[in-house]
Amino acid sequence: MAEVTSIVLATLVGVAAGFSLGRSGRSGLRREMERLGGEVSRLESQVREQTRIAAKLRGEQRSLTNLSRALPTLVRELNGSDLDPQDIPRHLFDLAEKIFEPQQLLLFLVRSPGDENQDLREVYLRDQRGLGDVPAAATRIRIGEGKVGWVAETKAEMVEEDWLNLSRTEGRSLEDNHPAFHLTLVGPLVHHAKGDHLIGVLCIGNPATRPRDEKLVLQMITNLGAIAYRNVRNSRALQQQANHDGLTDLLNRRHFMVLLGDLIFAAERRAQSLAVFMFDIDHFKRYNDSNGHQAGDEILRGVADVIRRGLRTQDIACRYGGEEFLVAMPLTDGSQALQAAERIREAIASHPFAHRETQPDGLLTISGGVAVFPQDGQSSTDLIRRADQSLYKAKAAGRNRVVLDRIFEMADADSDIVSFGHEPPGAGTQARRRP
Repeated sequence: MAEVTSIVLATLVGVAAGFSLGRSGRSGLRREMERLGGEVSRLESQVREQTRIAAKLRGEQRSLTNLSRALPTLVRELNGSDLDPQDIPRHLFDLAEKIFEPQQLLLFLVRSPGDENQDLREVYLRDQRGLGDVPAAATRIRIGEGKVGWVAETKAEMVEEDWLNLSRTEGRSLEDNHPAFHLTLVGPLVHHAKGDHLIGVLCIGNPATRPRDEKLVLQMITNLGAIAYRNVRNSRALQQQANHDGLTDLLNRRHFMVLLGDLIFAAERRAQSLAVFMFDIDHFKRYNDSNGHQAGDEILRGVADVIRRGLRTQDIACRYGGEEFLVAMPLTDGSQALQAAERIREAIASHPFAHRETQPDGLLTISGGVAVFPQDGQSSTDLIRRADQSLYKAKAAGRNRVVLDRIFEMADADSDIVSFGHEPPGAGTQARRRP
């Protein structure tokens, strides 16, 4: 700019020297100075425009450089089998900051079907940068409500200028969802396999750099986010299938044994008790023969549902094999374990299972045995063996009962059997020493 001004001034001086002091000379000089003044303004405007373009190009080059450096690492992180979904917003925000240099970033997600109090017709604010305090109500947005809700509903990228074009919003004038939200660029996270399933909405506010193909860049970021969330969900689904029984959805035997080993280790380290309850369904073969194997499968599912409803948060249960089930109860001694096992037995015996009238006494019942760490064994193998032995004693005693068979380490090696369960009329619940 200084060089341009110097050139123009030198030109003016030269022109002024070539004119006489007469009226016609002064008039010509004035016209020439006006022309040159206009030329100076035009050149200054060109310089400003060129400076603006150069700054924009430098910003785009910086964004492109940052993108090329960050993208390989980001893709590797988002595609990792051990990706924590809690880290996905941070990865997306880091990439968006490198490209757009925004003042604000917002990520809204659709609630998963398993979430408590979920509303699948709304998105909630999962994470943010650059946003101050807002009311809790503003962090949940109905799909279709305001600009964020519009993008969630239409699954279309929108930039600041699009909101003024009513042809882009089907003739609707859309309001901001909250004055604190800066919605310069807003894009949906969508899973495109077998239909477009909305995962969330990414909002970029007041970016210092806006690349030439900003919508495509925004789409790249949201697609990466959608892929990451889908991979995490698929991985969890596969893990669920690998660790759970396909029929009952309880833990399978392999995974249960791993967790039981961890629980025993924790109980030993903290000097705490732990109980296991093993049981099977009484006369299950008879039920299958009378009603068919599909009906038998429904019984197994139903028993698993009853078990789940009776478990505490810290308890775990598995289908051990066939009609056998196993429950592990941390922080539980023998008396407590017998009471918990009896509650399960009673719940199953009173449940209105289909065709239960074909069973003895018109009920579907179980027999089970209890063992407690460390008294009855100090490994998972020993505890399960002792619980299995007690189960067979329950069968021998008439079924529809639970038994704790406690062997005391004494010279006479007496065995103390405590059982709870069904008895003939007048017999009641028994607690006895075996001779």
